[in-house]
Amino acid sequence: MQIIGLGTDIVEVKRIEILAQKPGALSRLFTQHELDYSLARKNKYEHLAARFAAKEAVFKALPFAEIAFKNIQVSNLENGCPQVTVADERAKDLMILISLTHTKEYALATAVVQK
Repeated sequence: MQIIGLGTDIVEVKRIEILAQKPGALSRLFTQHELDYSLARKNKYEHLAARFAAKEAVFKALPFAEIAFKNIQVSNLENGCPQVTVADERAKDLMILISLTHTKEYALATAVVQK
């Protein structure tokens, strides 16, 4: 496989916490699956921030520019490892690797796109 894209992003957790106070803001950015997972966690804003950073990192790494954030979904495998699904025909032959991390203040994600 050949690497065709690399993206990284860092997000302040507080930014997502403030965003969450605006009606409908989270549902415009996150899938229901992402919201269900993150909002059930003790540190929900850290988890949302990590997913937001992941979406930004994937967006930056993809070889095509136009894609809605809700078409990029971050979930976890049974072992806890994050995975990304892109709901776009142009991504069908791509493999996307993702790494997430977060603290109380920041969330960081890196994405590698392979073909």
